[in-house]
Amino acid sequence: MKTIRAENLTLIKSLLKLNANNGDETPDGPTAAALEEIAEVLTIEHKNSKAFEPITSTRRSAENAVFIMHLQHHFQNVCATFLIIWTFSFAVQIPTENFNLDEFLEARITKNKERGFTHCQELTKTKPLLTSTPDECNRVCYERSAPKNCYYKFIIEYYTAVGGACELCAPNTTKNCQCIYADGIERTIIVANRQLPGPSIQVCKDDNVIIDVQNNIDGAEVSLHWHGILQHNSQYYDGVPMLTQCPIHKGNVFRYKWKAENPGTHFWHSHTGFQKIDGLAGSIIVREATDIHQHLYDYDNNILMISDWYHYLANERFPGRLKTNRGQDPNNLLINGKGQFVDPITNISTDSPLEVFYVERGKRYRFRVINACATTCPVHLVIERHKVQVIATDGEPVVPVVADSVISLSAERYDFVLHADQPEGTYWIQTKARGHCEHKKIYQMAILKYKNAPDEPTSKPPHYTNRLFTGKVLNPLDNACSERRTDAICLEQLENAYTVNPLVLKEKPDMKIFLPVKFAVLNQTDVFKPNTFNKYFHVPDDLYLAGLVDGIAHAPPPVPLLSQYKDVNPKQFCNGDTQLESCGLYCHCTHKIDIPLNAVVEVCLVDEVQVNFMYHPFHLHGHTFYVTKIGHLPNASESISLEKVIALDKENKLKRNAKRPTGKDTIAIPNNGYVCLRFIADNPGFWLFHCHFLHHLVVGMAVVFQVGNLTDLPPVPTGFPTCGNFLPDIY
Repeated sequence: MKTIRAENLTLIKSLLKLNANNGDETPDGPTAAALEEIAEVLTIEHKNSKAFEPITSTRRSAENAVFIMHLQHHFQNVCATFLIIWTFSFAVQIPTENFNLDEFLEARITKNKERGFTHCQELTKTKPLLTSTPDECNRVCYERSAPKNCYYKFIIEYYTAVGGACELCAPNTTKNCQCIYADGIERTIIVANRQLPGPSIQVCKDDNVIIDVQNNIDGAEVSLHWHGILQHNSQYYDGVPMLTQCPIHKGNVFRYKWKAENPGTHFWHSHTGFQKIDGLAGSIIVREATDIHQHLYDYDNNILMISDWYHYLANERFPGRLKTNRGQDPNNLLINGKGQFVDPITNISTDSPLEVFYVERGKRYRFRVINACATTCPVHLVIERHKVQVIATDGEPVVPVVADSVISLSAERYDFVLHADQPEGTYWIQTKARGHCEHKKIYQMAILKYKNAPDEPTSKPPHYTNRLFTGKVLNPLDNACSERRTDAICLEQLENAYTVNPLVLKEKPDMKIFLPVKFAVLNQTDVFKPNTFNKYFHVPDDLYLAGLVDGIAHAPPPVPLLSQYKDVNPKQFCNGDTQLESCGLYCHCTHKIDIPLNAVVEVCLVDEVQVNFMYHPFHLHGHTFYVTKIGHLPNASESISLEKVIALDKENKLKRNAKRPTGKDTIAIPNNGYVCLRFIADNPGFWLFHCHFLHHLVVGMAVVFQVGNLTDLPPVPTGFPTCGNFLPDIY
């Protein structure tokens, strides 16, 4: 083992004394730096050991980590770890001369073995002693640091934006203030821990994340999905109701547990009904010690979460009104839960606070942009007089490209580096709804403030038509990038920063799936036929629609497939090969496609919806996929169809990107176009693949991929909740 420097050995002694006397002084900067060095040295020869940090106090976590990592190097025993922490929690006589930490630890273990292990049994009953707090987990990541067990508690409840808490405090001036301004319009919301966005989970790669979710919503169930987390060996915690778990009922607590195995920018959100658009979402940031792009930025502390916003509970827009508040378009956008609303009739704006991002001239800042929208609006983001250097999408690093603005769709994430290279001042950040939502002229603002600059920008605030300069756009909506353009960079042109597994790029995949996406247009007679209850939503064109993938409106099963598969009637399932002729206009069943474990799968999605300016973002749970082709028919104005795309494929005219396609978990189908993606089905389970627009998902625009067999799954956790139909015999 390497020798600890003399000055740091002295520091260990002083910390032993501090801990022994139950001191609560906070280590200063040099002390913290020295502790990092000590921790690194102590784990060099035993970097694979699992170190526990039982005491969660921020003030004492650093010194405890030193002892625990050193102890694990020798003993590999959880109870021994508890014992030594217990030993240092009481007045222990610490020698000051000829001190040998190894001998001291072993002597204490021997001397207190019987008494200590009795105490250990008591301590192990207390779960929090095994965990670290959110603040402790939001840290700088080091290559040889032991992973933490990061614990979070989410209390889910109805709450009020611009409610009574705002009469007591302001969130920008008071710590833990429960005031939520949103855009200044009072309304009922659904939130976790009275925060909007919800609590941010920020951890290091390989940390274990534990979230206790308590549902306090009267009359509603809840489930949370950890979007972007792959859930290897933790399939039961993916958070999809009636697929991976029973929903959490009112008054119940469900514990989610997963490993932060894939670094990057992710987010969590409700996967029940329309709760996500009512506020139930938050960021997940998984950092790593050796980020491939870390040389490009100086600071990594900016999260920019964009959400669409109603001025009432979202379920009031479903299935859709005929006269007032028609359609599903949002009223506004928010940036990190903040914004202002300009009344379209009076042109009067609320004065609620905007989000502010602080920078210092000459520094470089990583921004993590999360599109947490739930409706059909693509969002265009631009920062006044600043370019952005895009370095990742959906948590997957890309070869850096420079753009002036970025367009994202629901569930996409883009990381970029902003160079604070403009004159010191205060600048506007603008987001605006595009595509199908342009007629609403929805936009939102935030502020980029340089050090020593005024609080407000000196330039006039932009609005929807008097917009900021958008310049070269990343991810243009027309996706017309068959040739290089000076005004745009298409997603297909991004290159993966890493070498892609050659299996993904082999000439012929093991399985090829073509999935047309469309709406079933229902007439009123069919929708409201007596004694029938077809699910639908109503749009302002006076149409009644159901969402279809390959002609099927997905219906969730009556029990979670992952844990109660044997309780499902096989007749519940269908797919494009097995749907019944008696379905009529479309089938309504549990849409399931079986995929062999470890197969290389290609999926081509075809937009047969063909509604102008509408783009459907599809998200795959449990896997990262690689975008190999995005395009239109040779005659882009020609209406696309599944048959035409299959014909192009047979003629070898769908040229795939066989070099370094970017990895993603969410991809938008271009309007009247198609997208092809590939992934290795190496994660057994039942994984949802669905449109991320909530209204489309709720009416069936989804499919389940069953990867592997039931025998490939990890065992169902002990005591895992069960649910299902209850149909006793009739008397």
